[in-house]
Amino acid sequence: MVTKTYLSKYNTIVKDSWRNYGFAPVSDMVYGADGIYSRGLIYFDHTKIADKYNSKEMPSLDKMRHVLKIMNTSDVEGLEIHEQGISQVTGGRRFRAVSFDLIFFLIPSEWDNGKGFAYHDDMHENNFYPSATGFDATRLYSEQGSNWFQRRNGIPWEEEGIYSNETLSREYDKYAQGEESVIIARQKFDIGNESVEVDITDTVNKFITGELVNNGIGIAFTPMTELSDYGAEQYIGLMTNRTPTFFEPYLETRYDDSISDDRSNFVLNKKNRLYLYATIGSKLTNLDELPLVTVRNSDDEVIADIDGNILENIEAKQYSVGVYYIEFTIGGEDGSNTMIYDTWDNLKYGGVSIPSTELYATVKPMSAFFSIGNAIQDSTTFTPNIGGINEKERIKRGDVRKIVISPRPNYTTNTVQLVDGMEIRLYVMDGMHEYDVISWDKVEKTYLENYYLVDTSILVPGRYFVDVKISYGMNSIIHHDVLQFDIVSDITKKTR
Repeated sequence: MVTKTYLSKYNTIVKDSWRNYGFAPVSDMVYGADGIYSRGLIYFDHTKIADKYNSKEMPSLDKMRHVLKIMNTSDVEGLEIHEQGISQVTGGRRFRAVSFDLIFFLIPSEWDNGKGFAYHDDMHENNFYPSATGFDATRLYSEQGSNWFQRRNGIPWEEEGIYSNETLSREYDKYAQGEESVIIARQKFDIGNESVEVDITDTVNKFITGELVNNGIGIAFTPMTELSDYGAEQYIGLMTNRTPTFFEPYLETRYDDSISDDRSNFVLNKKNRLYLYATIGSKLTNLDELPLVTVRNSDDEVIADIDGNILENIEAKQYSVGVYYIEFTIGGEDGSNTMIYDTWDNLKYGGVSIPSTELYATVKPMSAFFSIGNAIQDSTTFTPNIGGINEKERIKRGDVRKIVISPRPNYTTNTVQLVDGMEIRLYVMDGMHEYDVISWDKVEKTYLENYYLVDTSILVPGRYFVDVKISYGMNSIIHHDVLQFDIVSDITKKTR
């Protein structure tokens, strides 16, 4: 399960400058000339992720991974990283920075984004822009909101620049030694055209639990790098939330779990999961309490798992909203198929008790899963059939859509097989380049179908493409462009 949280604020502050750049589409991180350096300030609202945690859509913090992703403006394939340019900060020469680290630190106080746009004095001259009657370039200049000296109008930072270079030096030493620090992460840049992709899982989880206050995260070069003098500005350009392109920065939250229901393929001496789906109407709904499960054989005897634990009144685990499971292994010798019956008790909703539910599974012998011999069995290959979204369908942003993937074994007719090892990828095209929107993520496998839920609120308007990877036996085959669809936006409302 993958969700995105787009940045709601992004500003760049420059040493000893009152200027605000809160509306600039690119954040120029600079150092290396005349003692000038800059720092980035970002903020994302973590409450959407907290709501998913509290509602049990993502019930375990241990299974969450949060990665901050910000696109570098440098041309990955061209010669731009070798070219000299004109600094937007000092007006002098500038070069792409190379071989440096960025650090990420907690911002201690609330701050306002501001509406400044331009960096350098030349950008305020009317002849800098195409002629336009009555255009006033000075409107792009602003000292309101956050800058090097203040976090809001008339309210200064406790230290200029959020933290002084000396304070960051001390905190950086703590971070390097594994001690508690305001610095939460570091990323190495080798060539300088790499994008920001930094894991801040521990910090975001503390935002969710309230252990830390979320005032945003600062971005800076390491303290020693900030003070370096190369005689010319060294810089890296990062896309902000004001970019007019697809590459808007965001926090990606990936929940490392998926439904893998073994009810149709329960095998001896293998760990298996059995699921319960609680629905009201057709909507999955949380129960008041976790169900209790007892597993019996066909003689109505409570059975034990492979370690001798009696499977009676076992507390179920919650996978997501309205989805519960138990996981256990039954030992035994290969033999004819037998039946087990799992009874789910303690079912309550809205304070009302619901009658127990008895489900069943056919236990298969080890030979259905394990194969020992002098040869490798041939692997079945599949072709995925897609349902739930029509080819080139126009979908209104904000819908949650279920993509049903039916793997059909090749050279068969009217046969569909459930597959554990299946993943899905969403991407967009920019010319000949593919850019991941959701990189490979596990497909759910229930008793009846394989599916993947797409929350279109995290997708910006445009055309999307879907790849499906099916791993079975020794084969891992990617089926390219199995589906295309368009996300369209309600122009009266902007979703963030």
